[in-house]
Amino acid sequence: MKKILLLLISLLLSIGVHAQKDLVSMTDAIKIFQAKTLQVGKQVLEKQGYQYKGITSDDFGKDYCWVKNMDLTSDFFPSEMGRGNSSMVLMAQDGKTLCIYVFNRTVFANLQAQVKAMGYDMGKAAKDDQNTTICTKDGQPTISLLRLMQPLPYCVQITE
Repeated sequence: MKKILLLLISLLLSIGVHAQKDLVSMTDAIKIFQAKTLQVGKQVLEKQGYQYKGITSDDFGKDYCWVKNMDLTSDFFPSEMGRGNSSMVLMAQDGKTLCIYVFNRTVFANLQAQVKAMGYDMGKAAKDDQNTTICTKDGQPTISLLRLMQPLPYCVQITE
């Protein structure tokens, strides 16, 4: 019985470690956000296997875009998911926001756990909306955990 329990715990830990290595960490995301430059974004994300896809443009402005384990349409929407945890990172050209989009509830929960482990106050859901949680910490950027709809179901947004 002890061997089975030990095996299950080992399996869960290895899956958790893999999930953390397959996605930009919250520490690195905050580092990129605070630097507010394309060069730092490229340096950190491309070292971790992200591919730079160019500049997106919508009603909210222009963003630098990186993806990992996925591809995008010409309109910058997810088209094909690859093997592993797929994610997309968007950094506003003006440096005011950085968003990490993920497509798996477990991966989203992992990012949320990283935010909590960094000492952020996990706050309450905004305006009685259980789909947005605003997390704060003195002297650090604000992190919002957003549960959205397809094609981008989960987002971690970093702002001032």
